[in-house]
Amino acid sequence: MRTVASAEQSGLAFLHQYQRERPLDLDDGRFVRLHEWFLHELSTIDNLADHLNATERVKYGAICSRCHKRYLAIKEAQENKTLLAKARNAGTSTGENLTEFGRNAFPPLTTTQLAAFRSGTGFNPACQASSLRTTLLEFRNCTNLAMVGSGAFPATLLWLRDNFPTLRYVGLDIDPGCVKMAAELVAALGIDNVHFEPIDGSLYDFGGFDFVYVANYVVPKRAVLEQIARSTSVRGSLFASRPGVVSCWPTP
Repeated sequence: MRTVASAEQSGLAFLHQYQRERPLDLDDGRFVRLHEWFLHELSTIDNLADHLNATERVKYGAICSRCHKRYLAIKEAQENKTLLAKARNAGTSTGENLTEFGRNAFPPLTTTQLAAFRSGTGFNPACQASSLRTTLLEFRNCTNLAMVGSGAFPATLLWLRDNFPTLRYVGLDIDPGCVKMAAELVAALGIDNVHFEPIDGSLYDFGGFDFVYVANYVVPKRAVLEQIARSTSVRGSLFASRPGVVSCWPTP
């Protein structure tokens, strides 16, 4: 990777360079190094969208989204292997065995602010923001929880299981490889109430679930949400997450 001036000195040159490096064509090791450089440069820019015109937002938004999804997949697979190697340490909670990436991803639910949609369908402008940790206290009335896009390293489900061990959890992922890795991990950890299924969330029957969480990078998200709405026996709440935003609806 070529060296460039800092973002402060070169404006948004790091975006142009990142694209020129053709990150999606690199092997995993080179890609991770490049993407972590990119993330560092990105962290020095306040309100990046304010510096881009509409065309640039589309151009860079598309490649950055694809690359970050690949980055997370690589890091999740690495974290899965790390935690598998430590699974014999059964006397501690799952969270205590995580590396730095795992702790940062374990999970975004604990720090992300959400907007709670309190009535009917659609946005309630009078809703109050609260932390999801506070909202999760309502899980004492929850029995069955599904997550769409659980990944190879199901950090969100593991955190929920640590905090709410009596619930039944089902993780859905369209990638059979991710499902296999996640299932091996929870088996090694001796967890028997978290299960995984290799299926597209837009085809799954969510009937009987009290709570459904849709992860950031699930696409097309609308199709999944429509399928949840069609599952008329869903009994509880839906959380749909996208980068930086978590929104909550009462299900129909």
